[in-house]
Formats: sequence, structure tokens, C-alpha cells
Amino acid sequence: MIRDAKLFGKINIIDLFIIIAIIGAVGFAIHQVRAGGSIIAPTDTHMFYVSFFAEEVEGFTADALRGNAGVNVFDHSRGVFLGTLESYDIQPAIIWNADHEGNTVQSDKPGFNSVTITARIEAVSSEHGFLVAGNRYGVGHSLAVRAGGAHIFVRVSGLEKI
Repeated sequence: MIRDAKLFGKINIIDLFIIIAIIGAVGFAIHQVRAGGSIIAPTDTHMFYVSFFAEEVEGFTADALRGNAGVNVFDHSRGVFLGTLESYDIQPAIIWNADHEGNTVQSDKPGFNSVTITARIEAVSSEHGFLVAGNRYGVGHSLAVRAGGAHIFVRVSGLEKI
């Protein structure tokens, strides 16, 4: 039988759990201070021009980029602010099909476009590309970006340190 929810008849069980949680939090804080003060170490950032490329997007998605230079660019899947849209280039879609001889050839697809987005991004330089908010990116990296009203699945196609 539980007598007023007290341990050994003196300490309330809920109060005991609160005391243990506080001791754990203080211990974690002391450990962090001794380990260097912070989990995130300050690092030098640099400005980059990063190009993103999509071979095939719907025409209305490409149209959503028009007139939107200067808007914010986000990594949609991670919710990370990447930078600002510097420029965009909208061209006919790049589709690979077989011709009448069975050779693979590049062709166009009506109603679709290819898109190149260039963003100005402040990031930490890395041996394999760059880091933004602890997330690594490099040429060939695939991600979904939001730029203005457009949401496009792209690949990082270029990286230039400013």
C-alpha cells in the first residue's frame, strides 16, 4: 500500500524525480563547460555563389522564379535558410530519349523547362563543399529548394567562393 505517495514515508516520489532531473541538468551543464563551453564551435564563414540545377520542372514552376531575384532560398527538407537568389536561367527541358535508331539523344519536352538557380550563400568552407547550419553540401548534392514561389528538386551544380 502506498502511503501518501512518499518514499520511506518522508520524500514525495514526484519531488524525488524532479530533484534527480535538476541534478542531471546541472551535471550536463558542468560537463559542457569543462568540454569547451559549447557544442557549436565558432568558425569563419565565407560568401559563396552556389548554382543549383534541375533538368526538368513544370513550366509553371519555372515561371514562379521570374522576377524574384533577391528572395530567400531555403533547403526545404531541412528547413535551413541558405541565402538569397542572385539569378536564374530558364531553358528548355533536358530529356533523354531513344531516337528511331535506338541511340539515346537529348530532346525537349513541351510544357517543361530546365532551371539553373544561383544563390549567394554565407557558409563555412569545407574540404568537400560547404556547411550551413551544420548541414554539409557539395557539388552533386540533391535537395529540394524553395525560392520565391517555386519549390524545386535540384542538384548543386557549381560552387564558387567569393
